Amino acid sequence: MAHRHANGRLAALLREAGWTSGELAHAVNTLGAAEGLPLRYDRTSVAHWLSGTRPRAPVPDLVAAALTQRTGRLVIVEDTGFLPRAYARDPLPGTDPRHSPLSELIALCRQDCDPVHRAALTAATFRIAPPPAPAPPPAPPPDAPADPLEPAAEADVAMLDCVILVAARSTALFGGRHARSALAQYLADDISSQSRHALGTRPAPVWLTRTAQLTHLLALKTDDTGHSGLAQRYFRTALALAGAGGDRVQYAITLRAMSGQAARLGHTAIAHAHAEQALAAAQDLAAPDTLAYLLAQRAHTHALQQDGHHALADLDAAAQLYEPHGDAPDARPRPFASYPRAGLEYQQALVLLQLREHERAIAHLTHSLGHRAPDERRSVALTHALMADALLSVGRLDEACAHGHRFLDETAPLDSARAHQALSGLCARLTPHRRTPAAAALLDRARAHSAGNRPVL
Repeated sequence: MAHRHANGRLAALLREAGWTSGELAHAVNTLGAAEGLPLRYDRTSVAHWLSGTRPRAPVPDLVAAALTQRTGRLVIVEDTGFLPRAYARDPLPGTDPRHSPLSELIALCRQDCDPVHRAALTAATFRIAPPPAPAPPPAPPPDAPADPLEPAAEADVAMLDCVILVAARSTALFGGRHARSALAQYLADDISSQSRHALGTRPAPVWLTRTAQLTHLLALKTDDTGHSGLAQRYFRTALALAGAGGDRVQYAITLRAMSGQAARLGHTAIAHAHAEQALAAAQDLAAPDTLAYLLAQRAHTHALQQDGHHALADLDAAAQLYEPHGDAPDARPRPFASYPRAGLEYQQALVLLQLREHERAIAHLTHSLGHRAPDERRSVALTHALMADALLSVGRLDEACAHGHRFLDETAPLDSARAHQALSGLCARLTPHRRTPAAAALLDRARAHSAGNRPVL
C-alpha cells in the first residue's frame, strides 16, 4: 500500500490565507455551486487533503481559485500540492508559442465536435491561470491605406459577417445551447478551409478579427450552456486571434466578456484584472459607447470588491461617454459594433444592487426593459429575474411576483444555463413567502416549468 505524504504546500497556503479548514471547504463549495456542482466538503475533507489525499478533478482547480480570491495573488493548481510532479496539463489557448491561435481554434473545435473528446472538455471548470498576453501593438492610423482583399477573401469575410449575425441572434432568441454544436462544427470545417486558401501568406487582419468574433460568440454560447471551463478556453482563443489580427478593440471586448464570466463564477480579483486590462487595451482607440461598455464592467468589479466610490465614478464616466453617442430609438444593436442602452441600464442596476441601492437599481431595470427589443428574449428574461430579486429585497412582493411570471413567459423557449440559474435563485428567494398566495402561485408555476425543461447539457 502506497504511503501518503502530508501536503505541506496546501498547509502553507492555508496559513497565508488565514483560513481554517472549514472556511476553505465553504469557499470551495461556494465556487462549485456557481459552476453547477453540488459539493458538500467540510473541515474533515480538508483534513484529509492536508494528510495527502488528492481530491478528484475539478476540485483542485476550485481550491486554487478560492485561495487566489482570498490571498489576492495568483495561485495555480500546481501550487496546491494536489498534482504529482510528473503531471503536465494542456496549456490554455494563447499560452503556447509553438501553436498559432488559428491551429488551436481548429483543434479545439474538432475535439468539441467529437462526442468522445467533448465529455472531458465540457466537464472542465474555470481554471486559474497566468494573465493573457498583452494587447497587440496599436493598429495603423485610420487614414493608412489597407491592402485590398482578393475576391475570394472578400467572400469569406462576407460569409463570416452573416454567420456572426445568425449566431448572435440565435443566442438572444433561444439561449446559448441552441446551435452551439453547429457553430463549433462551422469553425472546425469552414475556418479550416478558408485558412488553407491563404496557405503560405499571413491571413488578412479583418478575417482574423471576424474569426475572433465568431469564436467569442461560441465562448458566450458555451458559457450559457454551463460549460465554464470550455468557455474559458474559447474566450482565450478569441483573445489570441484578436491579438494576431492586431485588433485592440476586439481584444478589449473579449477581455470584458472574460471579466463578466469570472465575476459570475465568484472570481472577483480575476474579473477586476481583466476589466482593467480591457480598458488599457482600448483607451484612445475605441468609440465612446465601447469605452462606456468597458467602464461599466470595471464599475461592476469595483462594486464586487465593495469599492463604492470607484464603482460609482466609473458608472458616471460610462454614462457621460454614452449619452452623446448612444443608440438611436428603435436602433437594432449590431454584434461588436454598438452598445445598446438597455445593456448599459442593466449593468448600472447590477452595480447599484451590489452596493445595496435597490430603489435606484429598480429604476434602471425599468429603463432597461423599456429599451429592449422583443427579439432580445434571453436578455429580457434575465432582466425580469433581476427585477424580481431587487423588488423582493425591498419588500414589494406582489410586483416581484409579476416580474417572476414575465420571466417564466420569456424563458419557455430558452435553453440557457443562466436562465436556469436565475430560476433556481428566484425559487430560493420566494420560498420564505410560500404561504402568500402570489408567491405560492409563482412557485407552483416555476416548479412545473423546471419539471418540463430538459437539463442543460
